[in-house]
Amino acid sequence: MAYKALYRTWRPQYFSDIVGQRHITRTLQNALLQDKVAHAYLFCGPRGTGKTTTAKVLAKALNCLVPTSGEPCNDCENCRAVNEGNSVDVVEIDAASNRGIDEIRDLREKVKFAPSTGEKKVYIIDEVHMLTDQAFNALLKTLEEPPSHVVFVLATTEAHKVPVTILSRCQRFDFRRIKPDEMVGRLQEVAQGANIEVEEEALQLIAKAAEGGLRDALSILDQGAAFAEKTVTTEDIHSILGTVKQDILVKMTHCLAEGKAGEALKLVAEISNRGKDLRLFGREMTSFLRGLLVEGIEGRHTGIGNETLFSILQVLVQAEQEMKWSSQPALVLELALVKAARPEIAGTTEALSRRVAELEKRLEQGVVITAPRETVAQVEERTLGVNKQAQPDQTKISEPVEAVTSEPLVMAKTPIASDSATAEKIKKNWPALMKGIKEGKKMPLWSLLNSHQPDLEVQGHTLIMYFQEDFDMRTADKPEYRKYMEWLLGKHFDGQWEVRCVHGKKSMPRSAPTPENDPVYTEAVRIFGKDIVYLENDPD
Repeated sequence: MAYKALYRTWRPQYFSDIVGQRHITRTLQNALLQDKVAHAYLFCGPRGTGKTTTAKVLAKALNCLVPTSGEPCNDCENCRAVNEGNSVDVVEIDAASNRGIDEIRDLREKVKFAPSTGEKKVYIIDEVHMLTDQAFNALLKTLEEPPSHVVFVLATTEAHKVPVTILSRCQRFDFRRIKPDEMVGRLQEVAQGANIEVEEEALQLIAKAAEGGLRDALSILDQGAAFAEKTVTTEDIHSILGTVKQDILVKMTHCLAEGKAGEALKLVAEISNRGKDLRLFGREMTSFLRGLLVEGIEGRHTGIGNETLFSILQVLVQAEQEMKWSSQPALVLELALVKAARPEIAGTTEALSRRVAELEKRLEQGVVITAPRETVAQVEERTLGVNKQAQPDQTKISEPVEAVTSEPLVMAKTPIASDSATAEKIKKNWPALMKGIKEGKKMPLWSLLNSHQPDLEVQGHTLIMYFQEDFDMRTADKPEYRKYMEWLLGKHFDGQWEVRCVHGKKSMPRSAPTPENDPVYTEAVRIFGKDIVYLENDPD
């Protein structure tokens, strides 16, 4: 006898065997007991949740010769005919391959004939959303006023594609994804009945991978039973699904949380060398991190801060979306891992928030952050802006001297010494700066400054550039461009420079007030004229 797949062998034969759809099976049983069966039903929901199975059980219960409490007996002639697939009163139609108007016209002619052996003639139309518009229009009148002996059961995974005129003529039942614990219980029953030895953890992994579809879970179990030598283990399921063990997910999470980007890249390289699908690994990581974040929000200890988990999860969710369409998914994942582990590289606000959160956490724990010791040369260069290239004969001091005692680090900016360079000097040397920008291959910045030279203002060792367009300001304000401009200014004018980019116009200095601007003077001139009058005998 040919082997039959588990999902076919263990298809539920009673309403009570259908897992996770109690809200539907109870309604149908009560309708059968109270003789309130509708003429049309719409079963919609994800794949593998029992839509077609429930339709067949309903068809058996309608035509069963000896029904019991709304359940079919599965022993009478009509029930056996439905189970064997040769009942003339239960017609299954695949709308994906019979979607035209001709097939529906044929159906309209056949519904007029009375059932042969049972009380009802049941038409089960699977994937009904695949019917054409003309076919739906042809079915509409029959569905609205069918013969009394006909019951339609329409099944679909995409109910939003079914016309509203059809939906309004059916009783709709939404099948839900099956919970993991309910699925594990059913898998245990099937494994025991099929004499399959399987580990409990392997069943949980199967239930997780099935994503609410029991048919998918039974297919994975069937494949695992064929793969395993004796007992289906977790290793066997990982090999079949291409997933990784949970300890690898834990290790990767700690690498990202602790900023160990190098170790994270090595780990993902090992996963890739084992032949694992990196897209699947990305999906596993996001699911695992989501679980940790939920635990952390609920107050359970995870060992990692919620802010850190949130920022890492945000980066990997975006990477998972980009990997679907990228020709280099490995590169997308590697960049995301580096960004998640070292957010300061990306220069985002999330990175700054994460660093502040880490500092606050360390301060709460009583960890004192001390400033690193500096040599005298380093202190002099930092405070006075000494250009070592311009003074090669300066005596070097290599022995470290404590600049300050170990004190908590104060996040204050070191004052920059004033310089005699002015905006006029910088304008005079502007061609040299532009040449340096071009030689440094900063072509977008060179093109911008060459076509729209900004207004300049110098305050000490700070150069302020005013841009009238916000887009121009944002382009010039990129960190790599500002750092390069600061280096160029230090090269040409000595010292440590800072560059700021401002959106707007440079404020002009106010001119000294003149008499012409005084309203009293204007009125006096209008009355007496502009001639100067000297008063005789004036004491002043």
